Amino acid sequence: MSKRNDAWCYSFDGENFTSGTFTSIESALQDARNKADDSAKVYLAPCETYDNSRFFPDADELINYMGNQADDVGGEYANDYPDVREEAENELTEKLHDLLNKWCDKHDVAPSFYGVGTAELYDLKTLQPVKSTA
Repeated sequence: MSKRNDAWCYSFDGENFTSGTFTSIESALQDARNKADDSAKVYLAPCETYDNSRFFPDADELINYMGNQADDVGGEYANDYPDVREEAENELTEKLHDLLNKWCDKHDVAPSFYGVGTAELYDLKTLQPVKSTA
């Protein structure tokens, strides 16, 4: 799951956004203005941060892995392994995510990257959004 926060990034071409983030629209625009060469406009977008749980495997991935390993060892005799009910799979997913969250917290594991939300075009001279002519 991604969530928006109060971080902003910018791009001069609408595709390659800054690797740094800014705590306000104003600070992002000021930095863009300082770094702009001939560009009079910049795309400004909110950063979307990610929670570790977005990258956790679910139980079905582990259960499929177990089945594949069993198939390598037991061949057709392992076709029904593991036979797990939906409730048990849901329980495993919950416990697995709890374990991974604790592990990530203990070892300070967190995404150091972000997604880019919907960008809006700004004029670097006025530091105001560019009005659409459509």
